[in-house]
Amino acid sequence: MRPIAWRVGVFALLGGALLVAAIVGSTRWFAATEVARMRFDTSVFGLQVGAPVVFRGVRVGQVTEFGLAPLGAAGVAVPVTAEFDRALLSELLGSATAVPGSPVAELVARGLVARLGMQSLLTGQLYVELDIDPTRAATAVTAAGPGGVPLIPTEPTRLQTLQAQLEGMDLAQIGQDLAVLARSARQLMAGPEPERMLARAADAALALERLTQRLEREIEPLGNSARSTLAGTQRALAQVGAGAHQLGEAASAVQGAANAVQGQVRDVARSLQPLGVQIQRAAEELALTATTLREASAGDSNLRLGTERALQDVSRAARALREFSESLEAHPDMLLRGRGAAPSAP
Repeated sequence: MRPIAWRVGVFALLGGALLVAAIVGSTRWFAATEVARMRFDTSVFGLQVGAPVVFRGVRVGQVTEFGLAPLGAAGVAVPVTAEFDRALLSELLGSATAVPGSPVAELVARGLVARLGMQSLLTGQLYVELDIDPTRAATAVTAAGPGGVPLIPTEPTRLQTLQAQLEGMDLAQIGQDLAVLARSARQLMAGPEPERMLARAADAALALERLTQRLEREIEPLGNSARSTLAGTQRALAQVGAGAHQLGEAASAVQGAANAVQGQVRDVARSLQPLGVQIQRAAEELALTATTLREASAGDSNLRLGTERALQDVSRAARALREFSESLEAHPDMLLRGRGAAPSAP
């Protein structure tokens, strides 16, 4: 066997082994993919087929094609088609395996947005950057392009927004306004007002200096007065503290006396309780007696009727006794003779 053929065979075997190792070791070659489309309203100069599509620095797909859309009312749009790795998008959704349906549509419903980014300032190459905008999640509407391909919303970059703002500015009018301002400033500086303003500023500076010197002269006496006032205040506070201690002791004594008086009052009230019961009973008996007397003194009471009869009987008895005594005075011998006929007159 010739040495050259042997070497070619060895290199072929090594190349085939490396190719098999690359195919077996790579898990992305036969990974499931999903196609989505984006529509950019700005220039995509610098974006090429194969440009990366990244989500916060992680490559999740690549650009496969782009072209031009028909001219519409909103202007010209550039549709860009990209191919995404479904496994990576499923991990972004929180699932280890591929989710059923379209992961891109699910992410669009959660606020997925695409924008163009600059890969290098030297080459001017662009890439597609994806991100989640929570403010879009509430109003996101999942749209589909031709063939049912999901459509990812796009937004301009900050640089493009600034460029649009600069393009919308009237630079000629701004230049005219600046010229007018410069002319007014020159006229103002040429007049007497600046000199007056400088003179007033010098006077204000001089007055401020005098005020500073006066304050330096008077600050020491004020400091001494403040220190003496502070010392007097501390002494007064000490006296107030002592007085407060004495007041606290007096309050404790008053509280003790109040407790003692309260105990004595409680004892007196406890001792007067039986007397109160007796007084209550006596009052009840007096009320009963008064009721009885009131009933007895009534006009139709039995006691009053009986008393009147007794008084009448006593009155008749008194009248009879009076008549008997008169008869004895007239006839002293009546007791000896008895009640007979009265003697006839001679």
